[in-house]
Amino acid sequence: MEIVGIHHGHDAGAALVRDGELVAAANEERFSRKKLHRGFPERSLRFVLERAEAPDAIAVAGLYRRKRLLDRLRELAEELEAPLYFVEHHVAHAASAYYTSGFDRCLTVTVDAAGDGLSATVWVCERGRMHRVATDSYYDSLGDFYANVTELLGLEPMKDEGKVMCLAAYAEPDQRALEWIESEVITVEEGRIRNLLGAVSGEAVRRLKRSPLAELDRERLAATAQRALERLLLRYFEHHVEEHGERRVAYAGGVAANVIANMRLREELDLDLFVHPNMGDGGLAAGAALWAWAQEELARGRTPRPRRLEHVYLGPEYDRSEVERALKEHGLLDRAELVGRDPEAIVSRLLEGKTVAVFQGRMEYGPRALGARSILADPRDRAIVDKLNRDLGRDEYQPFAPTILEERAEEYLHNPCRAPFMTLAFRATDEFRREAPAVVHVDGTTRPQTLGNELPFYREILEAFEGETGVGAVLNTSFNLHGEPIVCSPEDAVRSFLKGTADVLWIEGYLVERD
Repeated sequence: MEIVGIHHGHDAGAALVRDGELVAAANEERFSRKKLHRGFPERSLRFVLERAEAPDAIAVAGLYRRKRLLDRLRELAEELEAPLYFVEHHVAHAASAYYTSGFDRCLTVTVDAAGDGLSATVWVCERGRMHRVATDSYYDSLGDFYANVTELLGLEPMKDEGKVMCLAAYAEPDQRALEWIESEVITVEEGRIRNLLGAVSGEAVRRLKRSPLAELDRERLAATAQRALERLLLRYFEHHVEEHGERRVAYAGGVAANVIANMRLREELDLDLFVHPNMGDGGLAAGAALWAWAQEELARGRTPRPRRLEHVYLGPEYDRSEVERALKEHGLLDRAELVGRDPEAIVSRLLEGKTVAVFQGRMEYGPRALGARSILADPRDRAIVDKLNRDLGRDEYQPFAPTILEERAEEYLHNPCRAPFMTLAFRATDEFRREAPAVVHVDGTTRPQTLGNELPFYREILEAFEGETGVGAVLNTSFNLHGEPIVCSPEDAVRSFLKGTADVLWIEGYLVERD
C-alpha cells in the first residue's frame, strides 16, 4: 500500500509511505532554495511521485485551505485515481512521531505554536491505534510564547527559536523575571497550558516590551525564557506521564526542536524519548501519510505496527553524469581529482586544518545534515569554530555539533542513548570536552549524531579519523551558507562551495580544493 503525503503551508513538503515505511521525503525549500518555503510543494511532490508505483491514497496535512488549492488537490486525486484524506495538523504531528518510533505502546506528545486551532496534544498510543487524551488551544500556546521572545530579541519568530536556545547558554536566568513569566505570562497546571498573554502576537510582544524581561540584556533574557520553557515542559510531560503510567514518549511539533529541553525531559523524568527527526511543520507530509496508512490498515482489520525509523536518507540522489555536468559548468571538472570513496583523502585534509564539504547519496530528510550533505572539520581544533563562522556567515554564539561513532557514546556523553538524528542534547564528559572542544557548547552540552552503519562511507571517514587521532568524532555542520537551505543537487553543492563554504569539496568521488 502506498500513500502520498502533502503539506502545502509553512515548510512545505511531500512524502511517500509504502506498507507503513517512510521511503521518500523532502521539503520544498531544498528545490526552491527558499528557506522554510511556504506554498504548494511542486518539486518535492514530483520527486516522491517519481518513486511511487501506484498510490492508493493522498493524505493532505491541515484542514483549512482555499478553494483554488482544494481544486488542485482534487485534480491530482483524479489524475492518480486515489482518494484524498485531510489530516488535522496535530494528528499529522502525532502520527509522524508514533509510527516512526518503533514503540508499540507509548505516550505521544505534540507541542508547537499553532495548527488547526491547537498548540499541544497528548495521545495514548497502543497496537497501532492513537487515542487523544488532552488538547490545548492555539490561544494557550507555549510555542507562541517562545516565538514572542524570539521577536523581542530582534530575531525572526518561527525561524530563529534555535538561536534563542543557543544564546541562553551564555547567562543565568533572572529569577525575578522567571517568576513573572510563570505567574503572569504562561503556566502549566494539572497538565493544561495557560498562555495569559493571549494569542495575538503583536499585542503579546508589546506587553513583553513593558515587562521585567525587557530590562534584561540579550543573554539573560534568552536564558530566562529558555529556563521557563524547560520548566513548563517538565510540568506538562510529568503530569501526563504520571497520569498514564508510561515513560516511553514519542514527540513532535516545533517546540520538540529545543534539544536542551529534550535533554532535561530525559534526565529529570527518566523518559525513553523519541523525537521525530523532522519535528516541525516540515514533517507534516510524512505524518499525514502515516496516519492515512494506519487508517487503511485498520479498515482492513489489520494492525498498523509502528516501525523504528532507522535513517533519514530519503531525499533525491544524483548520478555521476549530473555531478560531472555541474563541475564542468563551473570550470571545476579539469581541476577535480577522482579519488573515489577513499576516506583518507578526506581525513588528510581535516588533519591539515581544512574544512571538507561532503556530498553523497540520498539527501537527508529533516533540518539536520547527517553526512550526506555535510561540512566536516577537526573537532579538536577550537580555532576552526571562528573560521567556520566567518565562512558560513553564522552568529558566533551558535555551537557546532559532532558526529560520534555510536560505540564511543558511553565515553563521550552523560546519560547516553542512541541519537542518530541530532534531536537530543547531552552533557559532554570531561574526556569529550578535552578531546573535542570545537563541538562542546559553553554550557558543557553537545548535540551529537551517533553513527552506526546507516551511511557506510561516512562511517569509514570517522573510523579513519579515529585511527589517526584516537578521537571517534568529527565536527559536522550543514552544507550551506547560513540562512540558506541545505544543498540538494550537485549544482547547489558546487555553487555553495564556490561561495566559500568549505576549503575542499568531495562530491561523489570527485575532490576539488579551493584556490
